[in-house]
Amino acid sequence: MSGDHGPETLRCIPVQSDEAAMNMAIDQSILESVDAGGPPTLRFYQWIRPTISLGYFQAWSDRKRHPSSLPVDCVRRSSGGGAIIHDHELTYSLVLPQSRSVIGSRADLYVLIHQAIQAVLLDQGIVTHRFVDLGVSWPKTETFLCFQRRTEQDLVQSGYKILGSAQRRGRAALLQHGSLLLHASDHAPELPGVGDLAGKRLIPEQIADSIVQKLECQTGWTLRNGELTLSERERAVEIATLRFASERWSKRR
Repeated sequence: MSGDHGPETLRCIPVQSDEAAMNMAIDQSILESVDAGGPPTLRFYQWIRPTISLGYFQAWSDRKRHPSSLPVDCVRRSSGGGAIIHDHELTYSLVLPQSRSVIGSRADLYVLIHQAIQAVLLDQGIVTHRFVDLGVSWPKTETFLCFQRRTEQDLVQSGYKILGSAQRRGRAALLQHGSLLLHASDHAPELPGVGDLAGKRLIPEQIADSIVQKLECQTGWTLRNGELTLSERERAVEIATLRFASERWSKRR
């Protein structure tokens, strides 16, 4: 993606924590809002309790492939990919209209966000690499956990994946959300976070603020703190109840 993204104003929702179903429902509500002409939105969030999110296409029965995460809450995402343990991490979601030239290709959006996060970590003295730049291959078998898979734009540190993202299209907008693993979870101790690997304690709110600053510098965007509208919140509650909190959705595969 070129450096000339044009002037854009985005709503930025600072770090908040919520239940698993609501976190997924809020992303969906924002996607629907931007579909209908609402403001492009960058949102940061965490999870009230340790949670595993299954990729849309994963089988519910595959949970038994990772016994240490069986006790935690579980939700099915609307995006694909492998299962993610949301515990000591920072989740982001970005929703943009597909008609905006700022998006370019879908791959460009991965590059844009991951470069900003990579730069934030470098300011902390933490060197990461895109997996594609390492010049190594990875087994094609699909492991259960997302952070044991590799795609081109994943950020890797000392051989471990520390950032991955996934996308979903709406009618007129594109949702990209991803997880930055800060520290290992007791429910997935085999996956160290970037803070563990660097020997640093990373604060999610500080990381989120730095990502905003990097994006503004790299893109020319203006990111203004905001919050969900009443209608977006009400729609999220409805979506959570009918979809993400229902067994019919969770166990659909």
